[in-house]
Amino acid sequence: MGSRLTVHERGGFTIIGAHGKLSSTEEQDSLHQQLRRLVEGGRSHIMLDLSGVPSLDIEDIGELMVGYALVTLAGGELRLLNLSGSTAEVLRTTRIIHLIGGAGETPDLTPVRWQAGSEWYIG
Repeated sequence: MGSRLTVHERGGFTIIGAHGKLSSTEEQDSLHQQLRRLVEGGRSHIMLDLSGVPSLDIEDIGELMVGYALVTLAGGELRLLNLSGSTAEVLRTTRIIHLIGGAGETPDLTPVRWQAGSEWYIG
C-alpha cells in the first residue's frame, strides 16, 4: 500500500490527512518532511488525521515519532485525529498516544498548549 498526504487549514490548525502508510519510499513525500515544511512555514498547530491509515508498522511509528520531535522542538503541537481499530491499538500498546495525545473524532479546534506529563488543555 502506498502513502498519500493531504494538507488543509481549519480553525487555526493545519490538518494532515494520511492515507495508507505514514512512511514513504520517497523521502520528499514522507510525513516528517511534510511536517518540516509546515513548521518552517510557520505552522505550529498541526493535527494528523489517521482515518485513512488502516494499520501502523515499525516504519510508520518511527515516522510519527520523528515528526512529533520536529514539531515539538520547534515549539509546536501535534495531535492525532480519528484513531480506530489496529491503529489505535498500536498507539495504546506502545504508549505513544500518551506522549502525543489525541483529539478524538470531532476536536475543538481552539489552539492549545501542551504541558509535559498532562492531558491537553486549552490555554
